[in-house]
Amino acid sequence: MGADEGKSKKTARRIPFPATLLEFHRWFSEERACVDYLYQSRWPEGFVCPRCGSRGEAYRIEAYRRIECAECKHQTSVTAGTVMHGTRMPLRVWFNGAYLVTTHTPGFSALQFQRQLGIKTYETAFQMLHKLRAAMVRPGRDRIHGDVDVDETFIGAKKARKTGAWGSRQGNGCRSGGDFGSR
Repeated sequence: MGADEGKSKKTARRIPFPATLLEFHRWFSEERACVDYLYQSRWPEGFVCPRCGSRGEAYRIEAYRRIECAECKHQTSVTAGTVMHGTRMPLRVWFNGAYLVTTHTPGFSALQFQRQLGIKTYETAFQMLHKLRAAMVRPGRDRIHGDVDVDETFIGAKKARKTGAWGSRQGNGCRSGGDFGSR
């Protein structure tokens, strides 16, 4: 078995990804750029028909984001098998949403996601966010074990801070000394 035969398709060759937000917006400023990126990600060595396996010429059908095999005429989409499959939402919105979800530390609510991306309905934003989060989970992942370094975390509830009549902290909110009568 050769050196390259043991490698999986996923690790064979990765195309670069933008390092900064400004670079991200420069790279993916148009729908065509998003389609081209997906095409390069899916077929880095050139188009391979999923039906006949042909490595020949393929035709792009821009209106439907599809590629047609020149040999068997099978049509496939650059979004087939992804969370974006069958979507009517522009790929630019999906790409920006994925960037927000993966780079924003505390996470995003669906309402925040809707506002940031200018999505008309909450339901659409919720579904997109759900699909993106599900895609980020590695199947068969191991549970956390051993020493774990946790950053920016709050565990448990904050105790209510009760103060007495004079603004000093009193254990249970009662005046000290147990004197419940007059001062």
